[in-house]
Amino acid sequence: MIKKEENSQFWEYVDGKPKISHTGLIYFLEENGFMRLKLNEINYVLVKKKNNRLVETSVGEIIHFIKKHLINLKVFDVYEVFAKGLGSYISISKLNLLVLEELPNDRDDKFSSNFYFSNCYCNVTKEGINDLSYDNLPMIIWEKRVIKKDYLKSEKDKIGQFEVFCRNITKESGERFLALKTIIGFLLHRNREFGEMKAVILYDENMSFNNLANGGTGKTLLSKAISILRDVESFDGKEIKNGSWFKNQRINLTTDVIVYDDLNKEINLESFYSVITSGIEVEKKRKDAFFIEFENSPKIMITSNYPVKGPGGSSDIRRRHEFEIANFYDADFTPEMEFGNRFFDNYWGQDEWSSFFNFMMGCVQEYLKNGLLNAPEINLRIEKIIDKSCEEFVEFANNMIVLNEWFDKRKFQKDFEEKYLNIQNVSSHIFNKWIDNYAKSIGGSYETKSTGGDYKFIIKRKEDENE
Repeated sequence: MIKKEENSQFWEYVDGKPKISHTGLIYFLEENGFMRLKLNEINYVLVKKKNNRLVETSVGEIIHFIKKHLINLKVFDVYEVFAKGLGSYISISKLNLLVLEELPNDRDDKFSSNFYFSNCYCNVTKEGINDLSYDNLPMIIWEKRVIKKDYLKSEKDKIGQFEVFCRNITKESGERFLALKTIIGFLLHRNREFGEMKAVILYDENMSFNNLANGGTGKTLLSKAISILRDVESFDGKEIKNGSWFKNQRINLTTDVIVYDDLNKEINLESFYSVITSGIEVEKKRKDAFFIEFENSPKIMITSNYPVKGPGGSSDIRRRHEFEIANFYDADFTPEMEFGNRFFDNYWGQDEWSSFFNFMMGCVQEYLKNGLLNAPEINLRIEKIIDKSCEEFVEFANNMIVLNEWFDKRKFQKDFEEKYLNIQNVSSHIFNKWIDNYAKSIGGSYETKSTGGDYKFIIKRKEDENE
């Protein structure tokens, strides 16, 4: 029987010729951290564990590891035997002999969040930030969790550049700034128990309805900041099409946030509902699909130049958390121009990195204290009405509609068409939907009645509905 000990020899010499032991080779791989992690009843993933850290591996990397080991030992005759019988010694079926373990749970708990730096890890709660030695880490983590930077407490009271940037894109409004911090904290918190089954949707303050994008406002920079600290997978939202985008070939077990940047105007938020509330199906090329359960699934961030469509109603509202980025920056005035350097590159000073890390972990604290906070709308409400009708109708309704007053529906539409001659042949059914959407957008209720051939409508304030 071959003794299992580190770097054990998995071959012997018979009549002067090397002979590789198949079971000895499996023991050798296990002793060097190779194993299988169970995805479901039929699928697994190959990983390598070292120093309580896991990294996903492959058949090719296992072969390379064995090759390197044999060459380092200068046993070239063994290497020759291994190379000749490669398909016999290393194959998918042979690797099924590796020990099979359950997936580790290295996600955050409900009330705290961990950030793994090169020199230590930080545990963040709503009470504070504690930096701890890895000797105190009670669990195995994925190597991809580790941020390739040291954590040093900021010694200066000066606000860092990234925090200034966040204040600028929230119009220096304390309420909006706090709301943005809770959004950042929500995306950084690796936990799905807290209660928010929502997609974060970021818009430009001055959204465009003429098919021209307002770029450079800072939405992409926010997702970049998240990706410094978490495993983010970004997709070009313009390229996403219904029926094809959901295969998620690039999503991994460690993916924390999926970003759909500049989402296609035609994509409906309903397409994301299952990911937001149930989990995500992952299809890899030439591999069996596997399902990531809700509690381990990534959060969703969307950026868009248009109001993201949805089926409407309370179910739709519950699944979106929308925030408008103020147009402080644009293509002619960028953060780089303001601060004289780029964020997150090799020339960013240690003071700025320290301030950035502390600010981002502070955002998690605000989220743990407050949950996701809503910010007052800037232009989003009016843009949604326009998107479901037209600019002319919104202008007309704002000028003509008086709450809690009955209007003749036919006359109202006739007056509209006489004022805006460029908009004709709107059916009464569509016009009725325009009024209904307008009422909902201002927080009112839309009622109609017909008496003696006359059709009337009224928009009531919610608090006046029972009067």
